[in-house]
Amino acid sequence: MKLTVKENTTEELEHIVTHSPNAKQRVEALLELSHRVALKDLLRSWLLAREAERDSEELEDNLLLAKANIYAGNALWKMGDYMAAQKHYMKAAELYESLNDHSGLGSAYMGLGIVHGSLKDFPQALEYFEKALAQSEISGNTVSAANAIGNIGSIHHHLENYSKAEAFFHKALEMHEQMNEKPGIANMLNGLAGVKVYNGKFDQAVDYLNRFMDIVTAIENNHGIATGLMNFGILHHKKGDYRKAIDFLEKALLHAESKKVRSVKFAVHKNMADVYTDMGKSDNALEHYKHYFAIEKEIKAKEIKEKAELFERMKNAASGNPARPQKM
Repeated sequence: MKLTVKENTTEELEHIVTHSPNAKQRVEALLELSHRVALKDLLRSWLLAREAERDSEELEDNLLLAKANIYAGNALWKMGDYMAAQKHYMKAAELYESLNDHSGLGSAYMGLGIVHGSLKDFPQALEYFEKALAQSEISGNTVSAANAIGNIGSIHHHLENYSKAEAFFHKALEMHEQMNEKPGIANMLNGLAGVKVYNGKFDQAVDYLNRFMDIVTAIENNHGIATGLMNFGILHHKKGDYRKAIDFLEKALLHAESKKVRSVKFAVHKNMADVYTDMGKSDNALEHYKHYFAIEKEIKAKEIKEKAELFERMKNAASGNPARPQKM
């Protein structure tokens, strides 16, 4: 194994995972593999992170355990399992806080902000992103700070504060460009495209989306590719070109399904239903609304269950009674 796991080839990392007698070295290799495959294969990224999590617990290495929880959470939210992702981010936050690790705590808060944003709890998401920014700035993690600024912009976009959103996106884009940080550049281009679409500036939106797609295609970011295709569909919907909108949304759905990017699949169904509604094709719209609401119902059921269990644990802790084990 080279000096750091980042210096090893993927084949060398696979060999370490399979053959290394050094448990810590093996966990580090698992985490690096989880990170490397995350753009292409979310399911494998999650499985590798879960394996690293179990091994880190046995080692009682809280730093590795926190990182494993971040990686597991990242894969799960992209696959659409928001409540499971939230569990991992909360565990990571608890661990990083105990370690006084400001950079790690910023990552955990970022994940929690993304989860709450995905659940449309925008005030809570904004609070977490602001906490993530503060922790990132304390630690001097400029990439994380830029990501937090971009995510704050996304919340303002959802709240239809488009001028504020654009200002945050431009600030984050400038930071990412200074670092030549391609994933961050892509995300901000996508955010700016969204602002332009909702302001009716479609030519500028197309330019931003094309630049976004060039980057995510080059780095094989499947979540990004599905998102970009969907956003082209939204753009054509706003322009009133329903046939092109459906064409792009169908491509986005196919890509999201084939790559298990369930969080995008959820959004695509909603947008396809909206387009078919405007086209007056109620049967097609109903079919996509059914898929959208089925996924939403599943997510909400998990959210309610998790909150009930949390309140039960808080109640038991307050009364001094141990929490009852949950049935599998």
